[in-house]
Amino acid sequence: MTVRRTSRTIKTAFALCLAAFVAVALTACGTAPSSGANKTLGFVVYDVGVDPWMNVAISTVQEEAEAAGYKLSVVNGHNDIAQMSSGMDQLVTQKVDAILLAPSDQDSMTPSIKRAEAAGIPVIAFSLALSEDAPVSSFVGTDDVQVGREQAKMVAGAIGNRGNVALMTGILGSGPQIGRSEGFRAELQENFPDVKLVEEQPNNWANDKTISLTQDWLAKYPAGQINAVVAQGPELAAGARLAKSMGRSEIVFVGNDYPEEMRESILAGDTYGTINGDPKEMAREAVAAMLTLLDGGTVQPKIFVPIPPVTSANVADSPAAY
Repeated sequence: MTVRRTSRTIKTAFALCLAAFVAVALTACGTAPSSGANKTLGFVVYDVGVDPWMNVAISTVQEEAEAAGYKLSVVNGHNDIAQMSSGMDQLVTQKVDAILLAPSDQDSMTPSIKRAEAAGIPVIAFSLALSEDAPVSSFVGTDDVQVGREQAKMVAGAIGNRGNVALMTGILGSGPQIGRSEGFRAELQENFPDVKLVEEQPNNWANDKTISLTQDWLAKYPAGQINAVVAQGPELAAGARLAKSMGRSEIVFVGNDYPEEMRESILAGDTYGTINGDPKEMAREAVAAMLTLLDGGTVQPKIFVPIPPVTSANVADSPAAY
């Protein structure tokens, strides 16, 4: 109990520091148009401050941009398409040099992207993939279909390639949710036919929804009727902790992403493993791609960062990504 309480205190302090950083970054949104002496990159984010993973990504983009001599102007979309679109149009009016875009769905920002394209401003999709007709210069993130496949392989191996599995998805309609769900189902169907997907419901990457779904499934499926729970984000650790406290340690839990809480959960034996999509590495790749474009170079249409698995076999030698 002491360790968990200390960990939460540290995380709260870290979150406050990130919130202060984001507040400073957001003040750049009202800056004058970019010029040779005032180079600016834009970053449109579906919601700022609520997702620790994205907060770390924003802070890393800020660091990389400043190191290259650019200011960063962050637009907080507040999970509202109209605000995201308006904020992105504002960046175009300000004539920023390039824009990173992390939208809440695959399609709604296409008109804004086309306006940026018409203004000669390159746009890179970050972490959250867009539809194929969106005229972005590149996508930087994880191969979400492969993430789903890797999760399926991990959970199948953990339960002996046979059993019943429940899947908690992210926000329905988002790029990661679509890709990871597709990859997960395909891998089971193609290579693990004796692993049955008996539940698939969204937890929206939220701890409270994760806990309520875990409670529902533990009540619905007595011991022996469900073998594993998989989630498309790190919030799974809360569900794994709950299951263990309820005496259901026979259930295997597999998550995605690798914050300190997930590392602690694997070390404690609550969670079997996760797929590590490092926000810092992704942010560095995104800024590098933007700088290449601004220097007149070309980049790949899709830039995927590595997605190494982390389990009890290697967790001791694998520091948390954030």
